[in-house]
Amino acid sequence: MITRKQFLVAMGLFALVVFAGCVTNPVTGEKDLLVVSEAWELQVGQQQYLPLRQAQGGDYVVDPNVEAYVREVGQRLADKSDRDLPYEFHVINDSTPNAWALPGGKISINRGLLVRLKDESELAAVLGHEIVHAAAKHGARAQTRNIGLQLGVLTATVVGQQNGYGQLTQGLSAVGAQLINSRYGQGAELEADRFGMEYMKRAGYDPQGAVGLQRTFVDLSKGQPNDPISRLFASHPPSEQRVRQNIATAESLGAGGQRGASEYQRAMSRLRQSTKAYEAFDKAQIAAKKGDLNQASSLIRQAIRIEPREGHFQSFMGDMALKRKDFRSAKQHYDKAISLNKDFFYYYLQRGKVFEATRNSQAARQDYATSMKYLPTSDAQASLGQFAESEGNLVAAKRFYAMAAQAKGPSGDKARSALQRLEPPVNKNTYLLVRQGLNRRGNFVIELVNQTSRPISNIRLGVTVAPGQRQQVQRVNAVIPGGKRHVFDTGQKLTQQRARQIQVVVLDASLAR
Repeated sequence: MITRKQFLVAMGLFALVVFAGCVTNPVTGEKDLLVVSEAWELQVGQQQYLPLRQAQGGDYVVDPNVEAYVREVGQRLADKSDRDLPYEFHVINDSTPNAWALPGGKISINRGLLVRLKDESELAAVLGHEIVHAAAKHGARAQTRNIGLQLGVLTATVVGQQNGYGQLTQGLSAVGAQLINSRYGQGAELEADRFGMEYMKRAGYDPQGAVGLQRTFVDLSKGQPNDPISRLFASHPPSEQRVRQNIATAESLGAGGQRGASEYQRAMSRLRQSTKAYEAFDKAQIAAKKGDLNQASSLIRQAIRIEPREGHFQSFMGDMALKRKDFRSAKQHYDKAISLNKDFFYYYLQRGKVFEATRNSQAARQDYATSMKYLPTSDAQASLGQFAESEGNLVAAKRFYAMAAQAKGPSGDKARSALQRLEPPVNKNTYLLVRQGLNRRGNFVIELVNQTSRPISNIRLGVTVAPGQRQQVQRVNAVIPGGKRHVFDTGQKLTQQRARQIQVVVLDASLAR
């Protein structure tokens, strides 16, 4: 057995643990130690923005004027920021009051927060705050503190969404999920408040809007622990200190500026009018989870009467019909949902299940594939694997099954069983899927996926650095639980060409009885 050090030497590389550097924070002008580059920020933001929005309910499209208004206010502030980024602003169709920013200037605000704001200056305070998080590299700074994550390799399930969309997810980077759920330090929050207010002033807004907003948040944070707004406070904790600091900042910036109460009320008029519909929808989901389908049906019909153009309401009706195996009714509701919003993964995923149940394989495959363009899910992956297998395309089938096998639940179990059937064991003791490549930092990594339901240990890998060279043996000191993965990061930076030359095979492993 060779040691880790010998393995790295065999690869012909010099020891390089981390590329770190001091960079100037474009907002504060201070020096920050970062191990991730601007290219990483832009790539993570671009890759994770759509799937993270999809996993939380998709974009709010009932009244396109709402998002257009938010985008206009956001861009007005972004134009005054200290960092030129490809800023984007979207409204997520979720009742939870929340807002977040990804690195690279990708910003979202939930409709549940919009209905709690009083005027345009408060909206500007929220967006200005998020713009600073992106411009001041707060996400990159957080990633520097958590650099142990294997970028670009691990996947995570976004859970805890009231509507459950995120629980289906199987294609989000752990980095993206962590960035929108992590709690910023007090210094970063105060920094975002201060410079966000400066952006407000530069853009012509009254910075007192940030004072009023923070006071509202402090009052709300004193409510019940299970209040849905607690999710906003998890990543943006309010405090009396922040109120005092905002008051001082507003005084230093000077009075005056736009508050925009009437403009805000006009822009949000339809959204406010439909508040009762979304309250009924949220209650319907709770009733359905408790098994009270009559109450759920009554509530969702009430929601549809108030707001007939919301696709989520139709898909919920479809879900209840699908549970009853009323496939005709379910399809009608999913068709209606798609006609109202053609860019949400869940509607296609669920209609695909209807087509699959009614043996319309071609239509099912098309809907599953469409859903995957918006958000990969284990349900779609497992079904696409079945279709590929039935056609004799075992390469594609194993690829889909391998992706689905990483999930918990019936789809993951089905995929793991299929892989055990299709993929011959390396030996009588193990079924391991081996992948290799570069992570987002350019490090060479080896990923092992346990395709069984039992733990695997005592793993030995055979590594050939280049054609014609002697195979080296590398022991993996880890126990991989059933359906889980293990990533071995060599810490060495390689080119894509060099990485492709390396061959990794499983020599031995033990499968728990």
